[in-house]
Amino acid sequence: MRQVTIKRIIVFCCVFLGCMAGLPVFAGVEDRPVAKVNGDILTESQLEDEIDEYIPREVYHGNVTPEKRAEFKPKAMEELIRKALCAQEAGRTGMSVPKQELADAMKTIKGRFKGEKQYKKALAASGLTEDTLMKKLKKEILAKRFWEQETIEKAKVTDAEAQEYYQKRKNEFLRPEAVHLRHIVILVDPAAGEDDRKKAKQEAEAVLVRARGGEDFADLAFKFSNSAWSVKGGDLGLVHKGRLDPEIEQEAFKLEIGQISGIIETIYGFNIVKLEGKQPPTQLQFEEVRDSIRKQLEEGRRKSLEEALVKRLKDKATIAIY
Repeated sequence: MRQVTIKRIIVFCCVFLGCMAGLPVFAGVEDRPVAKVNGDILTESQLEDEIDEYIPREVYHGNVTPEKRAEFKPKAMEELIRKALCAQEAGRTGMSVPKQELADAMKTIKGRFKGEKQYKKALAASGLTEDTLMKKLKKEILAKRFWEQETIEKAKVTDAEAQEYYQKRKNEFLRPEAVHLRHIVILVDPAAGEDDRKKAKQEAEAVLVRARGGEDFADLAFKFSNSAWSVKGGDLGLVHKGRLDPEIEQEAFKLEIGQISGIIETIYGFNIVKLEGKQPPTQLQFEEVRDSIRKQLEEGRRKSLEEALVKRLKDKATIAIY
């Protein structure tokens, strides 16, 4: 589900009114009902507003064809119903929006217009009164607040819970095995012909002979490698498993310290690596993975809570879609 901030609600209302002031798309069109949720009528203009939220802001909104808008309609209808259910449940449980907060939000909306005249014109073009706009804003805020209270807030994971998860699965939190490599590459264009590849391979083989003959590998890398690391004598530093091209990694992790590989061919050229050192898998400490654990657990909880909440609200609701 999409999360909507108070700021986004205000911005959306402003953008909507601004668009309506210049492009009265629905002006003069009967605002027919599209659904009824526990007796509350949801209208076509509300559904169109919801569709607008699904459309990327950069194509806002007049350049979108009716056919494209129709693709968003099922999701927008679900979202409209969800918001209505949340706003109703928020009211039933006694949740409210402080008058001052609502007044401040309305003031922000008005402040986005050049003056009272433009604001009133936008309201008229959109078929709204100030009272109906305020009610719309209040429902949006209530729906958002209730939704976050029942999902985001309840999904929060404590340090103790994250620590318990970590202790039970410590073997999952390992820094992968790593190798310290020096690297020489003779690059060749992937689209190059056979002659060019043959020439590059011969150059790599000549360098390999010199490396295995005892010449300093770092010096050879500096002179012949086409890699950006050549200025560091081909020193790649410590490279963890999964970070290298598969062809290079397969050979690199087989080497003994001080050993030089043979020619390793990839689509981009011919490689030689020398193993300078190895590091076995190491245990990541809780402090290093706490945030990722919390995020993972909270996302899972939130999704479950969202699905359960929507089901609970729908199961006890009377919903009709026209």
